[in-house]
Amino acid sequence: MTKELLPNSAECEDSKAELVLPPAIKVDGLTKQFGRTRALNGVDLLVPTGSIYALLGRNAAGKSTLMQSVLGLLEPTSGSISVLGLNPMRDGLALRRRLGYIPEHMPMYEWMTIAETLRFVAAQYPVWSKAIQDDLVQRLRLPLSQKIRTLSRGQRALLTLVLAMAHEPELVLLDECTSGMDALAREDFDRSVIQLLQNSGRTVLFASHQIHELDRLCDWVGIIHQGRTLLQARVDDLKSQVKTLQVNDEQAELPGLTVLKRQTLGRDLLLTVRGDSSRYDWLPQSVVDVIDLRLEQIFVAIVGHEEERS
Repeated sequence: MTKELLPNSAECEDSKAELVLPPAIKVDGLTKQFGRTRALNGVDLLVPTGSIYALLGRNAAGKSTLMQSVLGLLEPTSGSISVLGLNPMRDGLALRRRLGYIPEHMPMYEWMTIAETLRFVAAQYPVWSKAIQDDLVQRLRLPLSQKIRTLSRGQRALLTLVLAMAHEPELVLLDECTSGMDALAREDFDRSVIQLLQNSGRTVLFASHQIHELDRLCDWVGIIHQGRTLLQARVDDLKSQVKTLQVNDEQAELPGLTVLKRQTLGRDLLLTVRGDSSRYDWLPQSVVDVIDLRLEQIFVAIVGHEEERS
């Protein structure tokens, strides 16, 4: 594990101390082996109750394997998982009744209509709110009489959103659910998710490699790479730690800052750096600008730095 990319022990203890409620998801040292391939290699994850958490990683980083382990669909090779205080392998049925799950591809009966699909899925849950279902169907403009086989990728995702929310879950998991959508469908889905989930009090875990969609929604972020945890942090804290500096002296000393990425801008250098936020109050005169970054830019810098090191 890349230690300098993880919060220091004091930061971890501060974060844990502020968790008034037990975490919604707690993963310790999770390893998952498929034959000779190790998909997860000692992953740690702590999702605070009530947070909207972005789990980021490149394709094949281990996000879907981790999600399926959290759901109890894959048994860990080693390590432990607690979800809403339950063991996903032992308490799978009870747990899934308290979860909303929106995968990349949700199996549905193609010959059914939307209305028939809603009735079929509702029958699987002991608690189902017809009022929430009908409100979401109306808000998302889903045609009840339309056959599943005729739905667009975006409409299928919106229907999956209704199926995941109508039983009033405590925890919502979204696993690469906008993959394959065009830009307009993705924007419509993102807007719907944001309207439904912000200020809802629910815990939400997104797994995605399309990071720009999560920047305005999530308050916590975790990055996994090649089956390992690189970092976990509050989004605001991470943005205060990672900046791009425009520097007019390539010999400039930047004590306490780790350079993640270098680019040239005319005669100047652009250095993406990470360090304690207080370090940015003591920069040399050779730094002519400090540039705030989006979550996507931070992800690219951190993962790129890790790949250069390995």
